[in-house]
Amino acid sequence: MKVDIKKVAEKAGVSIATVSRVFSNSELVKQTTKDKVLKISKDLNYIPNPIARSLSRQLTDTIGVVLPDLVGEFFMDIIHGIDEEAYKQNWFVLVSSSHSKRNILETLIEFMGSGRVDGVILMAPQMDERINEIIKRSKRPVVLINAGGDTNNNANFKIDNYKGAYSIVEHLIVKHKYKKIAMVEGPKDNYDAIDRSNGYHKALQKYGLSKNEAMVVEGDFSVEGGYHGFKKLMSQKEKPNAIFMANDMMAVGAYQAAKEMKIKIPENIALVGFDDIYLSQFLYPRLTTVHVPIAELGSKAVIHLLGMINNNKKKNKSFIEVLPTSLVVGESCGCK
Repeated sequence: MKVDIKKVAEKAGVSIATVSRVFSNSELVKQTTKDKVLKISKDLNYIPNPIARSLSRQLTDTIGVVLPDLVGEFFMDIIHGIDEEAYKQNWFVLVSSSHSKRNILETLIEFMGSGRVDGVILMAPQMDERINEIIKRSKRPVVLINAGGDTNNNANFKIDNYKGAYSIVEHLIVKHKYKKIAMVEGPKDNYDAIDRSNGYHKALQKYGLSKNEAMVVEGDFSVEGGYHGFKKLMSQKEKPNAIFMANDMMAVGAYQAAKEMKIKIPENIALVGFDDIYLSQFLYPRLTTVHVPIAELGSKAVIHLLGMINNNKKKNKSFIEVLPTSLVVGESCGCK
């Protein structure tokens, strides 16, 4: 026999409205009551009707996610973190990415005007006035991930890129006494790339290592970018003895280039990355990198957005949370 919401409410000794609030993840319900209702629902095999629930609340129960690109393991981990949390809260996720034929601005406008989502999680490493204006005018709440520049009165969850970059370059200097440390940067207009570059330069300055423009090469966060950046650095007259790749995908490219050039890591050149993507643990020697809580970044964004949708958190209110990074030491830097 099919169990309805009324039966769950009777068994739990609460009102139907309370059961509904539990499945809407409302903060108006005490945690002890939530736990009780969820346990009884599970025991009775009660599954809330998402269509009926959406109609009664005038919501779609769907979150829109706009990412700059879906290529790369970093973005897959972000999506995984968002999807995991949304599933726990009985919400759906609609993902869209910008690409050569559709930029972030166009994608955001499409989501805001479609009526298919109740809120949007936006990853915009290149924020500008037009994006800020759209968010300001939108009736639907927006939560930002790793947004740089002026984010106005918006919620923004981001990684401590600066401190992560500083710590890994410091490791190369203090632990291994490297003097010629090069860097393959990310795109010049990317917030993450800028902060990582600043952390790199600050570490060099702190330990009295002179700035050398020949030791800095622009990359693009792709495998190809790392491949060409490594080859450029290792083909010039003055070679580095350590290279900091601004992300792990470029480090993968560097490993390929090193193999072609018959350069041994770390015997001939030390190499480190950033992000600690799943693939990095399978590189040999194991890549020394900066761990980024990527999935947690997505999860926190979902929780905050649902709070805004359910009117538990105010829209257009400034909120910033910076998630810390940590060092993952492998053998690619010279450590045993």
